[in-house]
Amino acid sequence: MKANLEVADAIENNDLNKAYDEYCKKILSNKQILARIMKECVSEYRDIPVEEIPSYIEHDPKLDVAVDDEADKIQGRNVEDQSVHGAEIKYDILFDAKLPNSEENEKIGLFINIEAQNSSNTPYPILSRAVYYCSRLLAKQKNMQGGFHNSEFQNLKKVYSIWIVMNSSKAMEGVLNKYTITEECLETKYQFPKEDYDKLCVVMIYPNSEYDIKDDKNGMMKMLNLLFKAKMPAEDKKYQLGKNYGIMMTRAIGKEVDGMCDLSKGVRAEGIAEGRIEGLAEAVTNIMKTMNKTMAEAMDLAGVTETNRPEVEKAVKAMNQSI
Repeated sequence: MKANLEVADAIENNDLNKAYDEYCKKILSNKQILARIMKECVSEYRDIPVEEIPSYIEHDPKLDVAVDDEADKIQGRNVEDQSVHGAEIKYDILFDAKLPNSEENEKIGLFINIEAQNSSNTPYPILSRAVYYCSRLLAKQKNMQGGFHNSEFQNLKKVYSIWIVMNSSKAMEGVLNKYTITEECLETKYQFPKEDYDKLCVVMIYPNSEYDIKDDKNGMMKMLNLLFKAKMPAEDKKYQLGKNYGIMMTRAIGKEVDGMCDLSKGVRAEGIAEGRIEGLAEAVTNIMKTMNKTMAEAMDLAGVTETNRPEVEKAVKAMNQSI
């Protein structure tokens, strides 16, 4: 019996994580947030003022969740990489960007992949997976729109795969590592143009678990901590984002921050993890309100079993008579 309950809990928590992951992707699809990640992680934009970077982001990027049609949001559709038969990849967020100082007619300079990883506790090295993603992003460019054709390898675009690992060991917290291709002359010294081999970059980010409001270093790492880890009310988070990072609180991003906080309070509550009807009902209610889902859709995301649905529905209606 205990083993069955553990399996059920694992399945339900996995579905709850899907709701949380969706909010992570929606927040990370905001151009203002992306600009601050690109400023610190993508060397090509290091000298570009952060407020100008959104203008380099393509107007029609691709991600695996739908987002509101707002000016500061990248537009999305499902992204499935089927370039290798039997080895399909579904990226979290994938978009292209124009390079600074590039020719006017060159719309695509880089392909950038953002991955929100819940935990560093995986059966494989996340870094190895990130390298594989970069390789696939390079390979799929042949004969694709915006890529290159035949043997025109000079048109191969550089790719970035940026991984944000939300929960990790204490030793990993605050780590921001970059992995690139470099040239090493082993005999006769001859240096080839960097742009010929500088075609992939992996960035691994491990945000801190604690948010230090007194720390005046308002870099990307602290911003990610504020967005995903800090235990504070949504209004305080939005105030900090505006004050310290100059992020305009549009309706869309304000809604996502509210939703993230609600999910942290409701969806991840201990009562939900234990499968209590009250906890599940609270999760369903929060999902319905913050994600504009029907009760059935919210139950699917919350992982409510068919057996528990009648009781959860009754509890939800008792919490909010208007539903």
